[in-house]
Amino acid sequence: MADMIDVTKRYIALIGGIAACMLLMMGAAGGLVSLQGLPGPTIGLSISPISAAIGVLIALALAFGVSLIVGRVVNTAVAAFVLGTGIAALSMQSGTHADAVFAGANETMIGIETLIWGVMVLLLAMGLMRWTGPLPDQPWNQASDAFDLRKVFSTDALRSSAAGIVMLVAVWLLLTNDLKGQAIFATTVGGLFAGLLGRIFAPRVQPVLLFAVPVIVGGLGQIQASMVGGDGVAAFVTGTSPHLGMPMPMDFAAGALMGVAMGLGWSRSFVEEHAND
Repeated sequence: MADMIDVTKRYIALIGGIAACMLLMMGAAGGLVSLQGLPGPTIGLSISPISAAIGVLIALALAFGVSLIVGRVVNTAVAAFVLGTGIAALSMQSGTHADAVFAGANETMIGIETLIWGVMVLLLAMGLMRWTGPLPDQPWNQASDAFDLRKVFSTDALRSSAAGIVMLVAVWLLLTNDLKGQAIFATTVGGLFAGLLGRIFAPRVQPVLLFAVPVIVGGLGQIQASMVGGDGVAAFVTGTSPHLGMPMPMDFAAGALMGVAMGLGWSRSFVEEHAND
């Protein structure tokens, strides 16, 4: 009976947390309105970037609070997934690569905004690990390690986070148009394999940095794509837009949080098998 109650609490926390984070983040969409009259694809393309950034940060702080509750009831990885669904909901309300191109966006600046989201994801992951504790199957880690930069950027953490490069592979292979759903799917798959491989590469390290690196790698890929993509409108019309430039910053942030969380869960059987060898 006690086990059934525990499982019920976990499902209620998961479903309720996803719903709450989605609603909170979608509330920030109004601040993203661009000159086209609809929520733009990036904060930088909104009519008032500062107001848009403040609105997103407030919504993100509230959604982070919800994810902390979920993490307390379930675990940190699920909390990260729930937070990612909130960012994904906001991204689904905003514009696509096509909107950015026809708004005359500077694609290098889009890459820079993605890098900023990468830093934000790192801070969010640090907070989740600190206030909801390490993953259940990592009892040797301490919650306070999440704020210890020597451990966050340790050799093992860097080796684990090198798996973030698979984000570029996933986007290159899976993203063939600018549809928002496909962009989030591609980045989530990239995050999933980054989480899986990163945990296998370094099974004992607390995966704080692992959540952020796929976003940072995505931003660097966008900047590189902007240098070789030529005229954005012409490339879009002819169907030659670089695949790496198609996801928007929030797509990478949402995909990394959701995907890495799923990859960490998937990796448990691989890591346990390895440990038993």
